[in-house]
Amino acid sequence: MFELAPLKLPEHLDHLVDFCIAMDDQIRTGHSRDRPRRLLPPLPLVPRHTNTSGTPEPVRTDLPVVEPMQIGRTGISEAERTYRRERGLCFYCAGAGHFRLQCPQRPRGGRGDTGKPGQRTPTSQVIGSLYASFVDNEKKKTRILVPISLTWEGVHLKTEAFLDSGASGNFMDRVFASKNLMPLVLKERPLMVEAIDGKPLSCPHITHDTIEVCMKTGVLHQETIRFQIIDSPSCPVVLGFPWLTEHNPVIDWVQRDIKCWGPSCQLKCMGRATVIGSLNIATAPPLSTVVPDCYQALKEVFSKARTEVLPPHRPYDCAIELLPGTMPPRGHVYPLSQKENDIMEEYIKENLERGFIRRSSSPAGAGFFFVSKKEGDLRPCIDYRGLNRITIRNAYPIPLITELFDRLKGARIYTKLDLRGAYNLIRVKKGHEWKTAFNTRSGHYEYLVMPFGLCNAPAVFQDLINDTLRDFLQTFVIVYLDDILIYSPDKETHHTHVQQVLRRLLKAGLYCKLEKCLFDIEMVHFLG
Repeated sequence: MFELAPLKLPEHLDHLVDFCIAMDDQIRTGHSRDRPRRLLPPLPLVPRHTNTSGTPEPVRTDLPVVEPMQIGRTGISEAERTYRRERGLCFYCAGAGHFRLQCPQRPRGGRGDTGKPGQRTPTSQVIGSLYASFVDNEKKKTRILVPISLTWEGVHLKTEAFLDSGASGNFMDRVFASKNLMPLVLKERPLMVEAIDGKPLSCPHITHDTIEVCMKTGVLHQETIRFQIIDSPSCPVVLGFPWLTEHNPVIDWVQRDIKCWGPSCQLKCMGRATVIGSLNIATAPPLSTVVPDCYQALKEVFSKARTEVLPPHRPYDCAIELLPGTMPPRGHVYPLSQKENDIMEEYIKENLERGFIRRSSSPAGAGFFFVSKKEGDLRPCIDYRGLNRITIRNAYPIPLITELFDRLKGARIYTKLDLRGAYNLIRVKKGHEWKTAFNTRSGHYEYLVMPFGLCNAPAVFQDLINDTLRDFLQTFVIVYLDDILIYSPDKETHHTHVQQVLRRLLKAGLYCKLEKCLFDIEMVHFLG
């Protein structure tokens, strides 16, 4: 229970706001029970404005004058706060050459002492133009914490990241960075840190960023990222709104987990290379242009023409089951450059001829756009985010990379196979084609083959390829989606293994992209 001195409410709005902030600070910070209770100091009125007649507002001279910026009492006006911020003046005494935290006139103690060590009051921070929100450790159950791994300069570190749509940047806790010897870079200009009511916090500004680090989220999602250093003891890493909009993850709020990633991540962030064998790479093995002699009898499995024909319906057709009572949204037409428009027209023409798409009268319609491939080319993408949000997830598991690589012990020779047009080798389940509809400038179309961007596409394809090679798995083959790695202890055995796999793929109507395959090598980049 707090005691407040009886006081007539101020007549002017600015004074009333200051008084309310002071009362709120007093109530939120509180006092420990073993301390003597004290009264909130009387509210002084100081000249701030002139009234409409041009005469100054009256000043109460019977009250003590407060110090410039003592927390728990009246604060400076917003205009004065802006003036001091622009000129780098102290928020406490208005002096130059130091911040409020180092102000020689500022009384020590008092602020922030709740009387109970180890407890933190939920705090909101405005960091320059950045905003971040933090809560007590007791509220971890209300947050989305995802496991991440960070790599820099040969150091590997696992931790958790808080997904915070209220944060306007990506942050790392100062103590966490120091403890793990994270290299930091001094900012050219520090960012001021203020509370949401404009008052400085214990850390007055952000002065450092981390170096660029490699962050891995989940199994294959990998990126290069920098963090800004702040005080955040309850959350070592915070991924804010810009990160969420860039990667657009689909989040299961019940399981508190990321289920799939946005379309752009399929090209930019997924499937980065993992090195198997020697790390000392002098020259990369040349890509294949001719089928090796020992596999010539099976060269049909490398046929490009076979992949340009509409595949038959199979038990593995991609079904798109929607949540009850939902309907796929109709998206807008994305603006395209002249170059993109020309590529789109060619894409539509080719896929109509192959029978992969057809004209549609579906009420659904996702947007069509392009993303850049690492070679510099453009890849067409469909914005299925709206459809994915209402799609029932296929629970078929995707392999864990670490478990796959554990099986390679004793292997000395490898062959890597890359499937051509992998997703297009699977049909959309009959009657579900209308849900894949997309809009372009030239018309409305829908897919007959499984397109990229559907949240269940990886699970559907993994089911197909696992069943195709099931008796080889765990023995001499590992498979991750459309990447196949065959491994053997010696060359003679290896040729037999590769021939067995090629025969099985050909029988299943799955074909390899010869220019991306590597045969009979002692070192390979897998998932690259």
